[in-house]
Formats: sequence, C-alpha cells, structure tokens
Amino acid sequence: MKILMAVVSDLRSDARVRREAAALAADGHDVRVVGFDSGVRRAGSTVEEGVRYDVVPFPSRNLPRPLRLARAGLGAARAALLMARGRPDAVHCHNLHLSLPALLVARRHGAALVYDAHELEACKHRGPVRRLIERWERLVWCRSQARITTNPSRAEYLERLHGSRPTVVGNYPRTPGPGMEPKDLRARLGIPRERLVLIFQGGFYLESRCFRTVAAALRELPEWHWVLIGFGSDDTVRKLRELVAECGIEDRTAILPAVPVDELLSYTAGADVGVVALTDSGPNCYLGDTNKLFEYLMAGLAVVGSDFPEVRRAVLEGPAGPTGVLFDPASSASVARALREAAAGLPTFRRNAVNARAAYSWETESRTLTHLYRALAAPRGAEPATDTGRRAEPSGLPKGA
Repeated sequence: MKILMAVVSDLRSDARVRREAAALAADGHDVRVVGFDSGVRRAGSTVEEGVRYDVVPFPSRNLPRPLRLARAGLGAARAALLMARGRPDAVHCHNLHLSLPALLVARRHGAALVYDAHELEACKHRGPVRRLIERWERLVWCRSQARITTNPSRAEYLERLHGSRPTVVGNYPRTPGPGMEPKDLRARLGIPRERLVLIFQGGFYLESRCFRTVAAALRELPEWHWVLIGFGSDDTVRKLRELVAECGIEDRTAILPAVPVDELLSYTAGADVGVVALTDSGPNCYLGDTNKLFEYLMAGLAVVGSDFPEVRRAVLEGPAGPTGVLFDPASSASVARALREAAAGLPTFRRNAVNARAAYSWETESRTLTHLYRALAAPRGAEPATDTGRRAEPSGLPKGA
C-alpha cells in the first residue's frame, strides 16, 4: 500500500511516528510522512529507513505565544498542501491536528483512513472547547477504517466516548543492538561513582510534570544526582532551573538538551533509576504511560513513577516482576520514600527490567500495526497471513466513508 502519514510534531523527537513509519516500510509498504522538523529552516525531503519524510520548519519554542501559534498555523497549512500530493491507499493521521486534510485526502482518493490517538486531546481542554473537540474526534472516528491508541486504559476511555474499541499499539522502544555502549554520565557530569543517578527524559512540561515534587524530595536525599534530558523553550528551562535552585539541589542537577532518538537509550542506560513524573492534570495524564517509561525499562533501569493505572501496570504488574516503586505525585515525602525503596531494591528491579525487555519491545509490538495494515490491504472478507500480534479492529465502513 501507499501510506501517507501526517503529524504536527517535531519528527526529531517523535519516536512513535518514526517507529511506526519504519515498521510499515519494512513490511513492504510505500510510506511518506508529512510533518515538522526543528532542525530545518525551509521545507524539504529526506529518506530514512525506507521512509520519505516531507517536512516543514517547526516553529521555535522561544517565540512569543501569538507568533508561535501563527507560524504553527502557517506550517499546518503548508503540511496540508504537501498531503495533497500523490494518491495514497491509506492516510494515517496522528492525533487531530491534521485530521481535516487527512479526511479530505482520504475521501478524494478512496483511501482508508487510520486515526492514531497518541493523546486524549479533548481532555486537555474544558467547557465548549472540549465538547467541540470531542464532536470533531467522533466524526473522524466514525469515518476511520481503523483506530489506534497507546494503551488499554486510553482504549477503554475512547471506547466509552466513541462507541468502539481502538487497537492498542504501545509506546515501546526498539531493542538496542549489542554494540550500544551506555554513556558514562558520571564521568561527563562530574558525579562521584558512589552516588545514585536519577534520570528524567522528555518534554519539560511544567504544568503536567511534578518536577517541583521530585526536586523537593531530592533535597532530603544527598546521595542522589538528577539528570534531565529533554526540550522546552528557554523560558521553560529557566523556570526549571529556578525551581531546582529553590530546592537547593542545583549542584546535584544537570539539565541537558534533547538528543537524537537513535542515541537516547545510550544516555538512559548511564543512569540507575528513571522517573515518570506525571501529574494528575486530567485523564490524558492519568491514563498515560509515556515513551520514557518503556525506554527506562529497555535500558535496564529501575523506575519510580506516579501511581497511575498504566504506570502501575508496567512497574508493578509486568511479566518479570516489579521493576520499581510508585509514588503520589503531589507528595515529596512519597517521592522520597519511593527513591529510598528503589535504592534498596535496585539489583532486583534492574534485573526484572532487563528480563521484561521482550514484552516491551517494538520488534514484538510492531506486529500489531503490520497486521492492521495487512487487514486493510486484504480483499474484503479475506483474512491476511500475519505474525502474531493483537488483533486489529478496522471498521466495516466503506473506503472514503
């Protein structure tokens, strides 16, 4: 099949989109991704792992909000024009941002529409805006031949909201090759060998991450150092540094810029424990799990994380036994307790994380996605040959409906 993917995100850091595109290309599909790239100043194209990426510049996070939104709108319009090129057999829409042009392209060419909900988008808003987004998502949902989301809790939520259950394709990383060497974070950052290293990686979202609670907990734990690797505006990074300084741990904290997706696990593996610092800011966070959780496990780290359903499922109920400890994200005392327990059980937690790799690997999880597309490509009523994986749930709607 000729597959057009569309997403409004920085493709340099969007590991999920890149993994899905590469898996479908490896399964024999012709895949083109339209998205954004923070590393370019003008629109262009590249080919990586058999996938063509047509990208437009990602607006700088340092711009004033009105100008940033204006440039994002202009970028979305340019992305929509790029989507209109070619004749796809399937249009794979990541989240809602480009769902209107995705619907139009799918209808124009009689292509299957696949809706991939990375987030519970409506839950980020309130009142009339939330209701409007829910109605629009229901329209996209009903016109899609297949729907995807990231975990069972979000799948259940979306089923209650829209009436049918999406296929789950987890946020699992690729298994690192035998040649991956962990970065020596202690040597690079001047951390004494006997100290413990806690790592956070991902977006520096101050409203939906409990950075202050974690920093306050670390104030009471002088044997710990904190390394944060991620992205945010200069103003966000400044506020994060101020928060760390207020808690008196600036001499034990390093804030580093994001690194390329294919190098990230080597940095992760240089730590001892990874933190999943979600706040209960709404169902999107409460029912989330995030890429970083499974990256920590793939790197063989113990995990401390917010006591939310999907974090609990991976940390306490995994196939190899507990891989860490949960905490209340509103309580620094709870975070401190979790860190002490993680330190006490570190060898067991890390061993269990290594033993759970196969269950949380993209090599296994990608079969669900390739099965879904083989089902879409098969003649109506036929059951395609496939590797094992969770059964796909394409709808019975006719193409372009």
